[in-house]
Amino acid sequence: MKNKTIEQRTKLEEFVSLFDSDKWVRKEYTLDKVLNYNEFNFYYPMVRDVLFDTGSEIDRAIITNLFYKIEPDEYLYEFKVCVEPKNGIVKTYRLHIESIIMHLYSTGVGVLSFHLNNRFADQGDQQDILNINQAGRRIYPPFFPMNFNFIGDQAQYEYDDFAASLITLKKSELGDSINLTNFPGIEEFRNYEHKEYFKNEPFQIPQHFKDLFGKVPITVDWEERKGHETKIYINPLIDDRMFVVSWYGNTDLCKELASETKEKRDGFQVLNYETNDWWYKYIFNDQRFATCQDKSMKSKLIQKHTYSRWADYGTFYGINRYSFVCLTDTLDNLKKPYVNAAFLVNHLQTIYYKMAELCLVQRACVLRFSQEVAGISAMKDNKKIPFTKRVSNLYKQYIKFVNRIYFREVTAQEQGIELYDMMQEHMRIEQNVKDLDNEISELNQYATLLEDQKRNNSLAILTLIGSIFIIPTFIVGFYGMNIGPYSEIPENAILPIIAGMVITPFFVVWFIYAKEKKYAFILLFMALICFLTAILLPYLLKT
Repeated sequence: MKNKTIEQRTKLEEFVSLFDSDKWVRKEYTLDKVLNYNEFNFYYPMVRDVLFDTGSEIDRAIITNLFYKIEPDEYLYEFKVCVEPKNGIVKTYRLHIESIIMHLYSTGVGVLSFHLNNRFADQGDQQDILNINQAGRRIYPPFFPMNFNFIGDQAQYEYDDFAASLITLKKSELGDSINLTNFPGIEEFRNYEHKEYFKNEPFQIPQHFKDLFGKVPITVDWEERKGHETKIYINPLIDDRMFVVSWYGNTDLCKELASETKEKRDGFQVLNYETNDWWYKYIFNDQRFATCQDKSMKSKLIQKHTYSRWADYGTFYGINRYSFVCLTDTLDNLKKPYVNAAFLVNHLQTIYYKMAELCLVQRACVLRFSQEVAGISAMKDNKKIPFTKRVSNLYKQYIKFVNRIYFREVTAQEQGIELYDMMQEHMRIEQNVKDLDNEISELNQYATLLEDQKRNNSLAILTLIGSIFIIPTFIVGFYGMNIGPYSEIPENAILPIIAGMVITPFFVVWFIYAKEKKYAFILLFMALICFLTAILLPYLLKT
């Protein structure tokens, strides 16, 4: 894989061929369901190509969707969370799996999504939702806490008890275990108990991912791309966490957040959601305490990350680079005739989920291209793929990304425009695309400079060869073939004379550009012999 361009390494048909067809199946997106029609029609036509797999030929497609072969609610996404660290109490959460989808893109980006439903009554309170969103999304340790007794001492730099640190971490930031029911494996993060397991790469593929991929050749070791075996390299987009799309229905909480405070701004009463601790934690996927303990800053962050168009109705959307969350009344109340707003749940499951996925793909593509720029910029010699070819191929893929995946607007629907703009802003996609554009443009300019230098060198060689031919051409032209000894040259001498005149310039050029100078003088001597032979041979034959 090392000796292939980015285009050769990201062919969709090759990726799809590696998946077991007995477990993963490609499904064509059709408009035979109401939800499908609504979701499809929401987006501009040019955006649909990157969001929906309409069954086109894989070598022409931007996206291919592979569905894992399971029936809805047949499996559970199960994980254990320490809910009371002081007492060591662990609670098991179980979410019904509606579907598992692998989205593969022609840029070499893939998105694995779990579509889950929380249907158990004993795990639906406010703290349960925070626990689920925080612990259920982590797929490897974000860091390792250190024994406090070592902090401040020189021994802290030698501390390597990862097993003890992992136990402490599971009481705060990491779930105790994750597994998919009816699958054999359980991810307990034991690969992080010893430093030998992750000395080359912090991220290790979790067991429940391995169960899904089966025999698909996946790796997290970037160096394995140098081998001859075809493998899919996995690199997490947003560190140790999965992106969360979450809906929560709670009547009392909605009323609380929509209630007015005594404070006024711009002539209107400020609503409670702007200072509500739980709402902050829900937006930013915090579990036990808000990760901002400055009231002023917290309020500004909540305002910045909350879409409050429907706040008076008790409907709130929260957006950041790690999540897209929605809080409404309960589903039973949304279904009532005088409310008629149950579609809000559908919108989050379909339309807004797709919008979040698109932004994630854009972000992943930018990081993917940045990684490629860094690799090319290392200037490592690669005889099989010239530098300029790698750059031009990267530029071609980048142009495809800008024109077919990165959009400044995706829908004509006003709320959709506003939500998409918020996602773009909080994921910093527009700024990152501009920075990437500058990086690739500079790289492309450098490649163009190298091509110009190569072209100028070729012209210089041709000019030099032409200059060298001037001497024998002048001699022959001045004297003519009928003057002096040239008029009586035997036929068998004509060819050596011509050969000497022709070969001489090549030996001279070879001498000029020879890297090993110890051989250069031998070349110059041979050139001189050829030239003198061509000039003196007629005289020698005459005598």
